[in-house]
Amino acid sequence: MVKRCLIDSDILAYELGFASEASWKYSHPEASFEWLIDNPPPFDVAEEQLLFKIAHIEETCGATEPSLFFFTGATNFRNEIAKTQKYKARPSHKPYHYKNIKAYIKGIYPFREMEGLEADDLLAMFQSDETIICSRDKDLRQVAGWHFGWELNLQPQFGPYFVDGYGHIELDSKKKLRGWGPKFFLAQCITGDTVDSIPGLPNKGPKKALEALDGTSTYAEGLEAVREAYKPFGGDDYLLEQGRLLHMTRELHEDGSPVLWEIE
Repeated sequence: MVKRCLIDSDILAYELGFASEASWKYSHPEASFEWLIDNPPPFDVAEEQLLFKIAHIEETCGATEPSLFFFTGATNFRNEIAKTQKYKARPSHKPYHYKNIKAYIKGIYPFREMEGLEADDLLAMFQSDETIICSRDKDLRQVAGWHFGWELNLQPQFGPYFVDGYGHIELDSKKKLRGWGPKFFLAQCITGDTVDSIPGLPNKGPKKALEALDGTSTYAEGLEAVREAYKPFGGDDYLLEQGRLLHMTRELHEDGSPVLWEIE
């Protein structure tokens, strides 16, 4: 039974920040672009959308306890691991109310944030039999337990659904990889993740990942298939780098450092 929603607040801050700007622009169709820059939406617009989104998530998931919110820390252990390509080497444009939304959530709701870790890692660490991860981030679908993702534009709602066992991968109507569980994580080791600047294997897209893992029914079998695919491209050393970038941290060492993924 789901008792508590674990909400990816990084996504909320971006999504609802931009949504408030779009709503404000829609309500002022006569306004020029210059006017909108100098006259951003009042925070009330973002606050209303935020409260509606939280209520929708909790109602859909049937939560019976207050939600717990998660943020990414100022530093990231993956920056030191990424040697082949800089981690998340992409431009980032934040909406006007990005910091205000984060401050609002932290001032009202229980939250978790830890230096060196992303919100994704903390969500994976706090997942249990009585929680549900609420995020649109596909990377989290490698984590066992309940999951939910709300609708956004042309991206449909998914879940609530339960992830267990080895998992599943498939190609959607647009030939993009989708799936869940450890099998999805292994597929990402092959494809990489362009959003986070994780290269994976050269010229090995979703179709190649599907072919490599086809017929595997356990994590051990899947891992061996991935190791075989990596042999011409640096072998286990390169796989270790890519896997540690893609894997969600589940626990910490006594000194607070993350327990990194290993090739077992």
